[in-house]
Amino acid sequence: MKAKIYLDFNSTHPPDREALSAARDFYFAHFANSSGLSLESQQVNQKIEWAREEVAKLLTVNPGQIIFTSSATESNNLLLREFHRRRTENTFRVVCSPFEHPSIAEPLKRLAETQTTILQAAREGTLAPCNLPHETDLTILMAVQNENGVILPLRELMATVSPTGSPTLVDASQLLPKLCADGPESLHPGFIRYLTDMGCYITATGHKVGAGFGAGLIITPHRSVLSDSQPLLAGGNQEHGIRAGSHNVEAIVALALALGHKISANRYASWLAQTQKFEALLMNALTHVNGREIIGANAPRAPGTTLLLLPGVPIDFLIMALDKENITVSTGTSCKSRSRTASAALLAMGYSESEALSVVRLSYDQNLGDEAMRLVVDAIASASARLA
Repeated sequence: MKAKIYLDFNSTHPPDREALSAARDFYFAHFANSSGLSLESQQVNQKIEWAREEVAKLLTVNPGQIIFTSSATESNNLLLREFHRRRTENTFRVVCSPFEHPSIAEPLKRLAETQTTILQAAREGTLAPCNLPHETDLTILMAVQNENGVILPLRELMATVSPTGSPTLVDASQLLPKLCADGPESLHPGFIRYLTDMGCYITATGHKVGAGFGAGLIITPHRSVLSDSQPLLAGGNQEHGIRAGSHNVEAIVALALALGHKISANRYASWLAQTQKFEALLMNALTHVNGREIIGANAPRAPGTTLLLLPGVPIDFLIMALDKENITVSTGTSCKSRSRTASAALLAMGYSESEALSVVRLSYDQNLGDEAMRLVVDAIASASARLA
């Protein structure tokens, strides 16, 4: 059998075996409930607080700003419902980018009396100027787009889109795996501190950095409106009394370890050069596909994401052909990929429904080597020539 080539990192990162093994070993040895009074329970709780401190140190924030959840979906839903509850008027007034994950977009449709202003998108994946409401209760911005890797200019947007005193929710699930000590400001770990200093509530998840499933994050600003008097989830005193529920100790420890491994290993310059080389090879090999395009190629992007538009190529059959070559890719947002509906983000960027259904997403880490690149390029070129 041919060696597996996995190019769906934006959906979920391959497991960090060292982090997961260490976390599981701890859990097997110390499985007591972290909320108990026994010495064993206290040891488990101490490990959770170690993980909180480790994540805070990596992201240059304070441990008290970290709230552990089960996933980014839970984090997003909890915050949306909390800000909806705290609205000052009957109408919940939201300003939102058109690129948000379904865990943002779907709850907004279900919250009563919600008025959502969607920012306008340009074809390259950036945001275009538009008229904004004078008053808003919440601004929602995705840090790095999960489909094409475009980086939203959060510093500039915070100055123009989010009114003073209005909270901002930043989905950073795709940002955390791209953080690089040698990266630009928007991909540097210190940028998380900047966002919280500006009043942002940040959400993310562990499985995007190789920690496996089961742990997510909310990172609050210093002056957070969240309090134990009105918890996000009631029923226990976990997570500063704000989010009740027995801790998933193994997942939390794995998150801290995997995030540390990821940030220390990432090298922006080499990852970017690798991405550019891969995309050049793809474009050169696909000259037989009229209208081929790397979506977002002219916008600031994080490395490791290539959204390839292949007009006239039946993408479902292309995915099957690549599966036979043991190459795993996706069609875009993982939560929507099976439904094969046109991406709302691509439609907002001005692509037609047909074009939005003619994309394949290749997402990868900095270890994609030349041989793997060649195999993937050859497989896509061969299959698309047969199918077009």
